Amino acid sequence: MRSWELRFQRHIRKNVLWYAFAAVLLLGVWIRYSALPQAAADMKYMNMSWYAAIKQNGMAGVLATQLQWTYSPLHLYLWAFAAWCFPLADNMLMLKAVSLLMEVGLIAASCLLVWHTLPMEHRLTGLFTAFTLLWLNPVLILNVSAWGQTDASYAALSVLSLWLLLKDRPAWAMVSFGLALAFKLQAVFLLPALVIAYFCRQKKFSLLWFLLIPAVWVATGVPMALLGQSPFYAVTVYLGQTGMYTQPTFNCPNFFALLGDALTGNQMTQGLWQRLGLVLALGSLGGMAAWLIAGRKALSDRAMLLLGAWCVLACLFFLPRMHERYGMAGDVLLLLWAVAAGRPRGYAWVLLGLAPTLSAYCQYLYAHPIMSLQLGGAFNLALLIILTWELTREVGVCPALTPDSAAVA
Repeated sequence: MRSWELRFQRHIRKNVLWYAFAAVLLLGVWIRYSALPQAAADMKYMNMSWYAAIKQNGMAGVLATQLQWTYSPLHLYLWAFAAWCFPLADNMLMLKAVSLLMEVGLIAASCLLVWHTLPMEHRLTGLFTAFTLLWLNPVLILNVSAWGQTDASYAALSVLSLWLLLKDRPAWAMVSFGLALAFKLQAVFLLPALVIAYFCRQKKFSLLWFLLIPAVWVATGVPMALLGQSPFYAVTVYLGQTGMYTQPTFNCPNFFALLGDALTGNQMTQGLWQRLGLVLALGSLGGMAAWLIAGRKALSDRAMLLLGAWCVLACLFFLPRMHERYGMAGDVLLLLWAVAAGRPRGYAWVLLGLAPTLSAYCQYLYAHPIMSLQLGGAFNLALLIILTWELTREVGVCPALTPDSAAVA
């Protein structure tokens, strides 16, 4: 072997991971670029008409009654800023560009979280694994680049809030979570994990920091008063959203999809099933919280990832009127836990949850699902049972409080 070949081998061994990062980055960019021309129904009949009204008449223009604006004020501010910066850009591409920035934020926050959770010697390989599985994740690609949805916004801020909490910055964690809630109401699915962390994390923080969540949420709507709206618009817009949907499930492979024909019937029957789902959701979350708190369980950084995923996915499975998109934060946290745990079965659970979600996306976007919605519900029930078992194994027991550990942040 010649000397230049030895140098070449040494260079590749030293930098192979960085070349792999670059290859994954380029592959992800290419597949996203390929998906950009697709226009889903939501994009064609809602988002693009809203964005056109913003470009033509400013923020007030989209609030016309006939346009039926249902998004949060943060969406309005962000889209108005994009329209002001790039007035000549194609509407659909501009909306997708904003969503892509949100997705980049989600992946960046996820990388911060997995870097913090892993021990030093495994950080670089763990970071590469997390980045690869997120950047090439078919659900994220379909959600953002093909569909043009904005679920990555609240998911990114939810993941960031968890990272800040694990970094012992509770005030900023609650600010970040307040912004997540101000983007989309579905961020609330992670709130039980933050409340449980107040009781079960060795590093204590004040309960008063939780007041920042509604404060930030409400504050994001105050500028709407300049447009003649209520200063509490950030809250009232969600009240309007909840009244728009009445079906037990909207293409979501959850408890109600699992019931199949049992859901057929009059409005009273469907209402009863929906109330049962709500009871099961509250019972599951309350039961897990009671077990962790009463048992003085200790939540490590890695356990917090799994708890966050479990809370989001439990809400998605049992709550009525869910869409297939609402579990993004839970799916991401589950993937990060699998990377942090480093066990093959963790990746198996990720795939178990990915299959029904991907199938539901294919049903909406292409009218060709991978599996029936009822079978997807069975998959997700199995996943929730498995994650409950994993969570009971992941937690420890709180040590006796010391003056340092009891100090309130």
